[in-house]
Amino acid sequence: MHRSPACPSPDLVRRCLLLAAAASTVAPVLAQGTYPWRPVRIVVPWAPGGLVDTGGRVVADAIGKNLGQAAMVENVPGAAGTLGADQVAKATPDGHVLLMGTSSLAIDVAGARKTAYDLLRDLAPVALVADTQSVVVVPPASPLQSLADLIAAAKAQPGALAYGTPGMGSPAHLFTEQFCQLAQIKMLHVPYNRSPAINDLMGGRLQVMFATAPASLNHIRNKLLRPLAVTGAHRLAGLPDVPTVAEAGLPGYHAGQWLGVFAPSGTPPATVQKLNAEITRAVRSPAVVKALEDRALDPRTATPAEFGKVVAEEIARWTTVMRSGGIRLE
Repeated sequence: MHRSPACPSPDLVRRCLLLAAAASTVAPVLAQGTYPWRPVRIVVPWAPGGLVDTGGRVVADAIGKNLGQAAMVENVPGAAGTLGADQVAKATPDGHVLLMGTSSLAIDVAGARKTAYDLLRDLAPVALVADTQSVVVVPPASPLQSLADLIAAAKAQPGALAYGTPGMGSPAHLFTEQFCQLAQIKMLHVPYNRSPAINDLMGGRLQVMFATAPASLNHIRNKLLRPLAVTGAHRLAGLPDVPTVAEAGLPGYHAGQWLGVFAPSGTPPATVQKLNAEITRAVRSPAVVKALEDRALDPRTATPAEFGKVVAEEIARWTTVMRSGGIRLE
């Protein structure tokens, strides 16, 4: 039975509002010179080569070229991205250690994941870099020809259609769960931890997947997967003929991931603003726009306060989805 969405708790709402204002309320630390006065370390809390790593290298290049100091990306994978985030949260708040974060930070708060740091207290939003969306894909031989077919099949056999994700509480899981809640359907979640779920999808052992655009585009072009819809608020440049989920029959649906930079709380506001200006300038440059779009990423910029509001809104949205779906992170 379809359940009414649960509302975030008043305490969570209050903490989210504090996060949205974090950029203007962080306490300054003792200045030691014109920022940056030493190399900048950008922590990417995931393995090299992925979406977050791409964003981190864009930021490192911007700082290195525009601020006159070396900027180094350091990959610190582990604990679902929380290991690297914890290092930044505990770093000296002078702008020389930054975090390349994703929507997973907001999902962790929404799912009450136990972490050694508190996103809303220990990290300050600095700048957005990009958005990405996912593609609803099926095997080439699937009888499902449209999103309407998928919904009809799921309604005809509740829980029979299997979808794969990288794990419980992953963006792919929540994007699919939000879809199921709005469509009032049930599908079988198959979480994968080590082997990519997309391999089993191509092999026909799964029926559908909400796969990131960067991970699925080449498979789609090589006819190894077939797209039904994209999850964003607009069509994907690389798949102009594929409708959004909302266009395909589920109004109000949209889901995606952002990439953005955080600093330890207490970083001087002038440093945060300087970083925001340089990262924003880089993200808007033609070369970076092309580099991001080539990787199926949409360049996106915002002030620190605007970025804080984005994070707060995501926490509230995924809290509702997770509570309605009975999802809690360990």
